[in-house]
Amino acid sequence: MRILGINTGNGILVYPMRKYLVANYEPRSVFKTPNNIQWKLNFGNIPLFNNQSDFYNHVAKDYINNVDSIVSAPDCGHSSMLAYSRAKKLSNPKKNFSFNLFMDSIRMCMPKVFLMENLPKVLDMVPIEVWEKSFPGYELIFHILPVTEWGNSQKNRKRLVLIGLKKDAFGNNLSKVQYHFNNVYKIKKIKTCGILSIGLDEEDWDIGHIREDIDDVITMYSGFKISLKKVQQFWLNNPTLKRWPVNDKKFTTAPGVYRNLADDFPAVARKANRQFNDRGLQMSPRELARIQGIPNTFKIYTDLNRKTFSINKGRATVSKTPPYEIGRWFYKQLLKIKPWIS
Repeated sequence: MRILGINTGNGILVYPMRKYLVANYEPRSVFKTPNNIQWKLNFGNIPLFNNQSDFYNHVAKDYINNVDSIVSAPDCGHSSMLAYSRAKKLSNPKKNFSFNLFMDSIRMCMPKVFLMENLPKVLDMVPIEVWEKSFPGYELIFHILPVTEWGNSQKNRKRLVLIGLKKDAFGNNLSKVQYHFNNVYKIKKIKTCGILSIGLDEEDWDIGHIREDIDDVITMYSGFKISLKKVQQFWLNNPTLKRWPVNDKKFTTAPGVYRNLADDFPAVARKANRQFNDRGLQMSPRELARIQGIPNTFKIYTDLNRKTFSINKGRATVSKTPPYEIGRWFYKQLLKIKPWIS
């Protein structure tokens, strides 16, 4: 079985299926580290392509007509609340490079199975009938569900998971294959923030559990600057408050500055540095990884000489990705149909 990743960041979506992963193409700069070290920590010599010419040269040589599955999570910024809060409108995903890269890779490789994960809003701009016309040789399955249905703990996070099954690859077994991918189930039990953070009391560079210094100053809404020490004190003085107060109406639709309380389920993980734990401290990359369902075996790159860089890249790596459970579920289903695709 040969699996190709397209737009999967530093690989969290395909990490469960790395045994069969042949390559990943990730052109977005937010995921790049020196010599692709973040990628190599978890995937060794499996190729990671960062530029278009290298990828297409290898695809033309190695992968066309020889890829069983493509797994992709193209940009969702075009339809996110963050994009809306900035521009007051949603942009068209059909003009987005990573979205088009996913579409082109399916047409080019014609895999037996593909997965695309994104925001449900995508279907407002690219309706189901457009998908069906784009991939007429595929049986399409659309799941629009809270991620808790896969066993991730972010109760307020809903995602679109699109599965494509190549009809002529399965013949009379198509209905059996459909059954497996229609069957969404919890990979594990959902957990509160307190349970998710067990063992993360002390800073630990080895696992990416680091955060900014308590005396650092960050910017809140409307250019308002405040030290992290004062932010922590505010949270501690308001022990039940989960969202930083917003008085300016211009920022009421913006992603919030929020805190995850120990006895509550986590808010949606984001790469920004304005999210805090129950002790009033900024969420470390490893804390965000726990919220995203990412196991401790997934290594987060840190450089002792570049703390801010390590924190920012770590947060982007673990938050700008689908929850880990979605990839794990997809891999389990692939294994069930493996006799028909290998």
